[in-house]
Amino acid sequence: MNFDKDRLLAAADGLRAIAHPLRLAILCELSAGPRNVSELLAATCTPQPNLSQHLAKLRMLGILQCERRSQHIYYSLADPAFLGVVNALKTIYCPEPEAPSDEESPT
Repeated sequence: MNFDKDRLLAAADGLRAIAHPLRLAILCELSAGPRNVSELLAATCTPQPNLSQHLAKLRMLGILQCERRSQHIYYSLADPAFLGVVNALKTIYCPEPEAPSDEESPT
């Protein structure tokens, strides 16, 4: 099997970029759709300067894009294909709790 070295390097850079708990939290939040800074602050419970630093890094690497809507800037995933990566990580590391089945409930 032949591998494109440039693509492998780009993939490694992208994985390094998301290998931070706050950046993963940002991406998980954005997997549900665009969010503004206030929404991301509430979801991540991190100080605004810290959030801004991580958003800037993700934008610089081309993982996020932003769009101004009146007074707010909304962030979203730049490449919809990246949503698959985020969803795979959520499935592995942040599975949704299973709802109790009728068979397990006491009668």
